[in-house]
Formats: sequence, structure tokens, C-alpha cells
Amino acid sequence: MNALSTSEPLAAFQLWLAERREPCAEIITGLKTAQPIRLDAEGLAAEGWGADIPEGWAVAPGESLRIGGYDEDRGIYDSDVFAGDGSERRTVHLGIDIFAPAGTAVFAPLGGRVHSFQDNNHIKDYGPTLILEHAPEPGLTFWTLYGHLSRESLNGLHPGKTFAAGETIACLGDFGVNGGWSPHLHFQLILDLGGRSGDFPGVFKRSEREAWTQVCPDPRPFLGRVNL
Repeated sequence: MNALSTSEPLAAFQLWLAERREPCAEIITGLKTAQPIRLDAEGLAAEGWGADIPEGWAVAPGESLRIGGYDEDRGIYDSDVFAGDGSERRTVHLGIDIFAPAGTAVFAPLGGRVHSFQDNNHIKDYGPTLILEHAPEPGLTFWTLYGHLSRESLNGLHPGKTFAAGETIACLGDFGVNGGWSPHLHFQLILDLGGRSGDFPGVFKRSEREAWTQVCPDPRPFLGRVNL
């Protein structure tokens, strides 16, 4: 399957999403009351942060979670991880970021199994990463990616390990293990892994934006957050 040319997986996923009977389990406690955050130039300015997230900024225990980021064109991706293969850098974010304190538990949104996992240990990369595979009905398979986890979250995992909806799958990592980012979960829907394992780009070139939004659709309706 060519990940950049087909809309069939998207149509099948959207049909399932429209007809599903049970909503997803909350992947982080407090998600329903999380406050929006934008990390494009306008959003950073609104926070009073200048051109990047301030070093050391984190959501404190007891504070409202912050959530946002899908299809957002960001200038904060300045490490070599995002250099791309030519003159155009990867800047468009195709997941949701949920900022919460380090150590916060992450839960499976629906039943699935471990597809793959690894520690993507590079500056401004995911750090420890988990990919779950879901097959909620015959003929439909998709994946969910969880980035910026704690290293301990990878202990005891193996391909094929199953999780039920609402079961704890991981915890958020701190600055030192999650690529140097403020503690948060990068959550991404993927309809075609393209043979990848343990990793999948969460940021794409602006010129490929239309194609990749079909491969990685907006996760907000899936999570039950459509009012961001």
C-alpha cells in the first residue's frame, strides 16, 4: 500500500468511527477538562513564550492539562531529526500533544495489542515510544502511537501483548528521557504504518500535508475531544 496515495483506509476508519457504540476510554485522567494550547508562532506568542517553549516549563500536579497540536505548522522543530531529505524541513504536526506532569499514567483508548516499541533517543525525538495495533472489526486495522514515555514504560512489553480499553499502558517521561521536551504525550492515529516499527514520523513537510492527513487523521473525534 502506498501511504501517500490511498484514501480507502481513511474511509473505512471514518465509517467505523461514525458507527461505533462505545466511546474510547480516557487516555489520560483529566483529558475532558484539558485546556487548549497552540505551539505555532501565533500560539507561542499568545502564551508569551517567544519562538519556543521555555526551557523547564511543565504542567504542575493539580494544574489543568493542556492539549492541542493537530495539523499545526510549527517552527519549534529545529533539531536534525526534522531536517528532511532536501531543502524543506518537516514542520507540520500530525498528532495531539497532551501536556501533563511526568509520571502521569497513560491508558489504552480501546483494546489492542503491542505492535512495536523502542527508545528513539535523539534530541527532540520521541524518546521511549509504543505503538499499539487495533482491529475493532473485521477488515479494519489501525495503529495508535504514544511518544515521550518513561523508559520504565517499555519494561515487560513484547509484540502481541494485549491491553484492554482503560488499562494502563505507560507513564509520561521527564525531560531527560523524552527527547528534552516538556513532559507530555504525543498521541497519533496511523492508518498505514508503511512497514515501520517502533517509530513513525509525527511531523511532515508542508508540501505533503494533504496526503499525510489522510494517513494520520485528526485524533480529536477518536478521543472524544471535538471542541478544541
